[in-house]
Amino acid sequence: MRSLPPAVGAPPFHVDFEGGRVRPWTLDDRDALVRHANSQQVARFLSTRFPHPYGPADAEAWLAFLASQPEPEGWAIDVDGEAVGGIGLRRGVADFAHSAELGYWLGEAYWGRGLMTRVVRAVLPAVVARFGLIRVTAYAACANPASLRVLEKAGFAREGLMRARAIRDGEIQDHAVFGRLDDTRVAR
Repeated sequence: MRSLPPAVGAPPFHVDFEGGRVRPWTLDDRDALVRHANSQQVARFLSTRFPHPYGPADAEAWLAFLASQPEPEGWAIDVDGEAVGGIGLRRGVADFAHSAELGYWLGEAYWGRGLMTRVVRAVLPAVVARFGLIRVTAYAACANPASLRVLEKAGFAREGLMRARAIRDGEIQDHAVFGRLDDTRVAR
């Protein structure tokens, strides 16, 4: 397994969950990444930064992007030794350095098993601790009830609605805004 370089001084990010493990992407994940990401149904509710069709060049660009980060903020969801999806953060800077936006996706063959809920529940405490976060924000398309349920089951509070937040393949999408706070660090 050819790993991408970890951040200097930081151990690689690994989190076990029931049914698998979240781990760093490796160069050997390219084919599995293409196989699971190259789906219109997977891409439908994701940012257009997640292309469709999704080919080997897209996978190579993603892996190169992660390798360029001092500490990669995207990880593979591994089930039975295969990368079947991804989860990651986009951390804030300056006034927003205490917060991050969470994103995730999963190959269609793994839908409907409660897998993503288990992944998010396991990853959240680990990323909050690793990056010193107080707030994690997530968005889910209102037309994607499975993602809405994942966030609710993972303890996120629905905070609002962003109308016409995204347009993907000509489809205007409203998104629900979710937030989760580390209540131990927020004075009420």
